[in-house]
Amino acid sequence: MNENIREIIELASKAPSGENAQPWQFKIKDNIISQYLVPERDQSLYNWGHRASYIAHGAVLENIKIAASQLGYSAIIDLFPDKSSTNLIAKITLEKSMPKNEPLFPYIEKRVTNRKPYEVNPLTDEQRSALLSVSQEEGARFLLTEDREKIVELGRVGSTNEEVMLSNKKLHHFFFSHINWTEKEENEKRYGFYIKTLELPPPAQFMFKVLSKWNLMRIFKMFGFPKIVASQNAKVNAAASAVGIIIIKERKPIDYINVGKYLQILWLTASGHGLYVQPIAGLLCLELRISEGDTSVFSTKQKNIIDEKYALVQKLFGVTNETVAFMFRVGVGDAPSAQSSKYSLEKLLVS
Repeated sequence: MNENIREIIELASKAPSGENAQPWQFKIKDNIISQYLVPERDQSLYNWGHRASYIAHGAVLENIKIAASQLGYSAIIDLFPDKSSTNLIAKITLEKSMPKNEPLFPYIEKRVTNRKPYEVNPLTDEQRSALLSVSQEEGARFLLTEDREKIVELGRVGSTNEEVMLSNKKLHHFFFSHINWTEKEENEKRYGFYIKTLELPPPAQFMFKVLSKWNLMRIFKMFGFPKIVASQNAKVNAAASAVGIIIIKERKPIDYINVGKYLQILWLTASGHGLYVQPIAGLLCLELRISEGDTSVFSTKQKNIIDEKYALVQKLFGVTNETVAFMFRVGVGDAPSAQSSKYSLEKLLVS
């Protein structure tokens, strides 16, 4: 394989994905990269209609575009080129060109999810301008709030995800079955949540072990424990300079691809200006499932609270007839304690 193409694929795979599922594979033929969705890698209830996976694939495509340009290629992207193969996300043709100095290129490998509390200082004029000047993707818009009261409220909204997850057997099982409790387990699996990336203090890590047993969680639930956890997470969510959302008019696969492309540029831009980012999009994913008619796994109470909090996000940002597809907090903070591992290149390539 051409060494430049190998590097492009390796950098592409640094993209973020829900639960670090990395739901992608690649086939290389000459100068053409075929990018595939791997559905079995993300069977989460947060991934209705593969929409969360499409966001991840959009981020991959943006990495390919940036890396290719830096290494002397133009990446010509053909999305969903074969209607008979729904898992074929894109064919990317690499054409030789003059290398360009891509300012976001150094941050592809530096970009991380940081779940630590951030400083609550306002963004600098330079940071704010950089984020707001990111070119919009077709069909997607970006909104940012630095209003302190709204950030606190959005922090509470985001923590609704934990409250529901700890109260719902299927969500609970999925979450805890995807935690890697040791460094050895993380290095062997290379997907899921590495416990250290959750930034829990040692007593909370022990408590998480206890809570991983649903029968015990049911007992704690009777004493309001999910609300206690959500309250703590709300404080972390609100420890930020700003909260941003990406909104779309339609919910087609291509719209979520564009969300992912937009998100990746924003995330890399933030990294380049000394900012950390943490997605707080779980509630939005659950609302998508509910609004598309799949309510079977939720109690009436859970459904109502998800609907209510999603409507609050729309209200706080002044959104009416559009879908809030993604939400994240951003700010300056200490470096994360650990990073999630990634699959080896060999696991990502298919013949």
